[in-house]
Amino acid sequence: MITIEGYLLQGKLESALKQMVGEENWCGRELRVPDSRRRWDMAYKIQGHTTVVEFDGDQHYWDSLKIKVDAEKDAVAHSLGYSVVRIPYWVQLTTETAQHYFGIQAQISQDFPHGFITTKIFPASFSEMGVSRFSLEFSALPENTKNAVILSLRNRAQEHGAEYVLPPSLRHML
Repeated sequence: MITIEGYLLQGKLESALKQMVGEENWCGRELRVPDSRRRWDMAYKIQGHTTVVEFDGDQHYWDSLKIKVDAEKDAVAHSLGYSVVRIPYWVQLTTETAQHYFGIQAQISQDFPHGFITTKIFPASFSEMGVSRFSLEFSALPENTKNAVILSLRNRAQEHGAEYVLPPSLRHML
C-alpha cells in the first residue's frame, strides 16, 4: 500500500511512482531533454520502454509560453520513442489514476480529493490554450475522477460564482 497524505506535489508523485515501478526501473528525476536546457520531471523504464512524467501546476494552463514548452518537450520525447504522462495539478494519484495514467496496478491510499479544492486558479483563469488542454485531459479521465472534479467545480462556483470558476465554454459542466 502506497500512502499519499494531503495534496499531491511533485515530490509525492515521485516517491509513489518510484515505489510503483521499482528502484530497478527508476531513471531518476529532472532528466535533461537532449540538446536543451529543459528537463522532464522524472522518468522510468520498463522492458526497455521509457516513460517521462511531468507534474503540471497551474502555470501549465494559463502561461502560453509554458504550454509551448510542454508541446516542444512532448515532441522531443515522442521522437525518441518515449511515452509522456502529464499529471495535472487538479488530479490526485489514486489506485484508479495510477491505472489510467501508467497502466500500473497499485494500491494507493490518498486522503485528498480530486479537483479544485484549495487552489484559487480555476479554468476561468486559464488561457484559451489552457482551456482546450483542460477539456482534453478532463474528457479522458475515468468517470469517478471526472465526477470528483465536477463536484469541486460546483462547490467553487457556489463559493465564488460560476463566471469566476469556469469560462462560458465550460459552464455546461456545472
